[in-house]
Amino acid sequence: MLQTILAPNPSPMTMDGTRTFIVGRERAAVIDPGPDDPAHLEAIVRALDGRAPSVILLTHAHADHAAGAGLLTARTGAPVRMARGARTPLQEVVTAWIEDGEQIATDAGVLHAFHTPGHAPEHVCFLWTGGPAEHERALLAGDMFVGGGDTTLVAPPEGDLTQYLASLDRLEAVRPSAIHPAHGPVIADGGEAIRRYRAHRAERIAQVVRALRQGPAAPGELIDRVYGAALHPGLRGAAEGSLRAILAHLEDTGRVHARGGDRYTLIDA
Repeated sequence: MLQTILAPNPSPMTMDGTRTFIVGRERAAVIDPGPDDPAHLEAIVRALDGRAPSVILLTHAHADHAAGAGLLTARTGAPVRMARGARTPLQEVVTAWIEDGEQIATDAGVLHAFHTPGHAPEHVCFLWTGGPAEHERALLAGDMFVGGGDTTLVAPPEGDLTQYLASLDRLEAVRPSAIHPAHGPVIADGGEAIRRYRAHRAERIAQVVRALRQGPAAPGELIDRVYGAALHPGLRGAAEGSLRAILAHLEDTGRVHARGGDRYTLIDA
């Protein structure tokens, strides 16, 4: 009742690729049809085994998750749904919006939609209940988590760390069992993962505060202070984006302010 199809789009940002999930068989939901890739589309169609899904669900609008939606709906006629708020709203393919708290039925149980902004403003996760016992309260998590790690990308202009931390709190309250991220392997203990992700963010925020105690700095200047020389060159852009999100969060909480445009000063230094 759960099939996972890995798209052939590995990269430093997508890890081994983007996972498409199919929940159910006769009235299946396809979650994140992935990139605009004909081979991946064919793999999804084969997994559906001649059946049209009842719905195509997008956790968010990023191309590695959503660009294949138009191809899949053209092949199967299934409606495409996602939440409001995307910078790229995909209005040409989205049939209807997903509402926070909505329950989406499949023949393998119910998918409960939870609005979880932070990685992207429209991001949703799906909690699976009423299906096979081994998947009870499994979370289909999009980019809220990354398998095999303890962090995911939260970077402006779409990312918002204050919202992301609130989304972690919300997911902790619904007590997921396993977490199925779009990138990386399944996470067996959802509660432990949420605590680990929160602890990682707290430590990274503390690192930025310690770095700012050395003096005001712009995000680009903080990269080496916080991440050190071991950072992969291909990840410097993502690291700077993550630092900008942390600085915005510290500004939200009254701990820093910006002077001279892009240089940040610690208020409680």
